Amino acid sequence: MLLALLALGVVVGLAHAHSARAGAPPPVAKGGSSSLAPVTPNLPPPFPLLLGLDRSSAALPQPQPATHPPVETACRACHGDSQAEVVFPSGETLAVAVDLPGFDASAHGAMASVYVGCTGCHAPARYQFPHPPVEEPDLRSYTLARSETCVRCHDPHLTAHPGPDWSGGYDPALSEAGISVVCTDCHGDHHVQTVEAWRLPAATTVCADCHLNTGVALTEPDRLSQHVQEGLFNQKQVNNDFCMGCHGPPDRAMTFPNGDVVSISIDGEAFHTSVHGAENNWQQLACTDCHENYNFPHQPLQAATARDYTIEQAEQCARCHQTQQEGHQQGVHAQALAEGNQDAATCVDCHGSHDTALPNQPRSRISLTCRQCHSTIFDEFARSVHGEALLGDENPNVPTCAECHGVHSVNDPTTALFRNRSPELCASCHADEELMAPYDISTDVFETYVDDFHGTTVTIFHSNDPNTPTNKAVCYDCHGVHDIRRPDDPESGIKENLLETCQQCHPDATTNFSDSWTGHHRPSLRDNPLMLLITVFYALVIPSTVLFLGFLVGTDIYRQARGR
Repeated sequence: MLLALLALGVVVGLAHAHSARAGAPPPVAKGGSSSLAPVTPNLPPPFPLLLGLDRSSAALPQPQPATHPPVETACRACHGDSQAEVVFPSGETLAVAVDLPGFDASAHGAMASVYVGCTGCHAPARYQFPHPPVEEPDLRSYTLARSETCVRCHDPHLTAHPGPDWSGGYDPALSEAGISVVCTDCHGDHHVQTVEAWRLPAATTVCADCHLNTGVALTEPDRLSQHVQEGLFNQKQVNNDFCMGCHGPPDRAMTFPNGDVVSISIDGEAFHTSVHGAENNWQQLACTDCHENYNFPHQPLQAATARDYTIEQAEQCARCHQTQQEGHQQGVHAQALAEGNQDAATCVDCHGSHDTALPNQPRSRISLTCRQCHSTIFDEFARSVHGEALLGDENPNVPTCAECHGVHSVNDPTTALFRNRSPELCASCHADEELMAPYDISTDVFETYVDDFHGTTVTIFHSNDPNTPTNKAVCYDCHGVHDIRRPDDPESGIKENLLETCQQCHPDATTNFSDSWTGHHRPSLRDNPLMLLITVFYALVIPSTVLFLGFLVGTDIYRQARGR
């Protein structure tokens, strides 16, 4: 009987001791399972209600047998109902209590498709009981340190917020508020909302409240839901609409260190109809296909001037257009750039940047593009027989600048090589019978030029060493370079001003000098009949004479051989 009473007393004493321990506050702990941030905005009602969740009915995990390291049951036993607080050296406090029904209804809780639980974030190897004292000096430092746990599972998505390197943000010193923004500031700690909840417009109240508290104005508050949708859920794959959220509105500009101000507003419709947009028969390009690693806010500009930036960005084109880039590097524009002439044309100067159109539709666009830099020459070309047909009628047969000078590998037209090859350049059109037939233009121009003194000399120079200069006339010496007129033009035509043209090289020439030239026509009974008869005469007499003399020489040799 005495033993039974003693046993009963021990049981009662143990029960009383357990009850006393349960009512006592837990010791000050590092972290526990609470990582509440001081500026964490709680998702306001009715945001959690939009999920259709009833926290009072949230399922709790089943008790698990006691093991070491601690299990969920042990964490919940202390942090589910406690008045204890963590006290930081700064004097700030942090409650250790956790709203367990709210946690279970979160994206990490028991109702989620993948249950993370306490030990998913608070590793048991680190969070032993009793917990070691906190090391951080204040509550904010503690929040920053605990938020880094998130990136163990979640790669930082593209963010427009300042923060530590691991967060995907940028230097807080460059921000308006000067403070870091980390995962828990937007997503919370134990009440992390699901993706479905964040997609709802009510989620933007988190953004609005935080910006209001820190005094940082929202960019386009009326489009906040769109920015959240496009920025939060695309991870690092930023789509065009996200970029256009800032670059779409008009009157946006950026200033370079030297004071240059350029517009950063982009015409979305022009981009979508460009060769890189929806009309691209390969695939529609995204902003990030050209502008790689552009987090927002963008890093400070490295280019000192707007022109430096244009030249720098033009290098992006080579990633897709390698062949064209190689040709460009061989041309006069790239050579001028290499020599320090920053006014020389780059890819975007000719093709544009975001509104890149087909360069030859309409065909006159080719010469109009060159006009941007070569306006004086363009004005001459526009008055020429070629320019009038191109710019006025969009004639597909007349040359543009590109046919004579090349497209990307533009040659230097002032060299001896270009001059010696220029007759062949003109012949590519004017010796083509099919091309010239509709215009009743003789196709003998090239052959008759090569047959005369000028052409023969230039041909010899070209065949021996095309880089050797020659002072003999080539096509454009007589007809003009860019201001080529019709031969019968009363003001500038060759026929009306032939003597003056000849006197450019032959200053002593008289009327008889120019009249003796038959032009680029072969002699005929209609044109120069006498010369035709003389030509026929010599064509018959010379071969006959040669044959007759050959016959005489042959018979003489035969006679002498017989006489021996």
